[in-house]
Amino acid sequence: MNPIVAAIVAIPGMLAIVCLLLPYTVGRALTAVGAVVTAMLIAIVAVMVSQHRGTIDAQSTLFLLPLGIVYACVGIYTVWYVEAEAHGSDRERFRREFLALTNAFAFVEVIVPLVTNMAGLWVAMEATTIVAALLVRLQGTPAALEAAWKYILIASCGLGLALVAVIVLYAGGTEALGTRYSPDWAAYVSAARRLNPDAVRLAFLFALVGFGTKMGLAPMHTWLPDAHGAGPTPTSAMLSGVVLSDALYAILRFAAITNAALGPSYARHLFAVLGLLSLFLAAFFLLQQRDLKRMFAYSSIEHMGIVATALSFSAPIAVAGAMLHVVNHAATKSLAFLAAGRIAERYETREIAGIRGALVTLPVSSAFLAIAGLALAGMPPFGMFRSELMILVGGFSSAPLRAGALLVLLVIAFAGIVRWIAAVTGGAPPESIVRGERAIFPIIGMALGVVIVVGLGVYVPNVLKVLIFGVQHILAGNVS
Repeated sequence: MNPIVAAIVAIPGMLAIVCLLLPYTVGRALTAVGAVVTAMLIAIVAVMVSQHRGTIDAQSTLFLLPLGIVYACVGIYTVWYVEAEAHGSDRERFRREFLALTNAFAFVEVIVPLVTNMAGLWVAMEATTIVAALLVRLQGTPAALEAAWKYILIASCGLGLALVAVIVLYAGGTEALGTRYSPDWAAYVSAARRLNPDAVRLAFLFALVGFGTKMGLAPMHTWLPDAHGAGPTPTSAMLSGVVLSDALYAILRFAAITNAALGPSYARHLFAVLGLLSLFLAAFFLLQQRDLKRMFAYSSIEHMGIVATALSFSAPIAVAGAMLHVVNHAATKSLAFLAAGRIAERYETREIAGIRGALVTLPVSSAFLAIAGLALAGMPPFGMFRSELMILVGGFSSAPLRAGALLVLLVIAFAGIVRWIAAVTGGAPPESIVRGERAIFPIIGMALGVVIVVGLGVYVPNVLKVLIFGVQHILAGNVS
């Protein structure tokens, strides 16, 4: 393994152990530094791969970017969070456990996009479920415990179906690859035309439903609003920004094999069904949300639906927009959750009805929340506007009716998000609420997200363009 890639994996893994042993004051500082260093190393790998000097392919590299962005933002934000939001009678223990699990979560999340062995990919995804559930239940409230159990049960059922996909694909490859072979993705793609087509078809269906459960696609999405709403704020950001994209990474590996074996139409039809269903459910649930974090959870379902729908279009610009949307969503959604966490901590509630005048109470955090909300609603000049525009342009050029349905659902979701963001940030705050930011680290962490949310709307670096083109090439059924 390339030394830089090895360091990207090793840093969060080592920090998970160190934070469990050292005082939290040391652990939180190390977490912030380690997260930023990991993000910088991922950026270096991205540049190397874009210049054809890397040891991993473009798809693995592109899906490392969400982890780099979110881990850096969360690492800095956590310096404040562990001080302000410690729960239970033994706060030192809570803080150490939270820091250790947060780094462990980053460790398992970063492994997923580096794995191309289909069985290993399943194991890596299962590991994210276990660590995430431990984080979600950490606050110890009845809602958190219920959300953790619900997450384990539903995600495990989904991953059970994903395991069936791995087994069926293996069985479908025995004629072409022998009775004993390593289920590596490249081997499947190289032998795609000789794989059993019925097995490939069935494996992709199970993979889409199974890993789609972790991605938050409807109707398997029911764990997501509870887990995102009840978990610690940094965990919500990492769940939404990274785990969902990790699950998409797994689905795309199966999709590339399917496209190479059967052609693109089969996968596109399935993406269209689950994508539009996810968008439909999320758009209407967004209109009636009462909890700030659950609102962003439904927004995650909406945006995963956008990505899935984009993958159903045949126009290359729509697929490129989908890949850009994955990076935009990671940055924007983590910013939204981190800002919402700041406001919820100050008002001591996540209920939208209990929060008024946040722009007066927490002017910077609320401005960041407004930026994230407008970006998620698809407003210019943010990165999500660019990627959604690319998807719509590609959609109307290849499947106008489907693109029209996508546009209508985006308008409904827009109305829901803007309505609640305006309600929270506008008006006058209660006199009893303390005013002023009074902490610099969460501002720095969120500002990093703002730079990416705004920056990708203005300019897409050539490195990212090369990686997106590489993913399109792989998704078309090519090894590299």
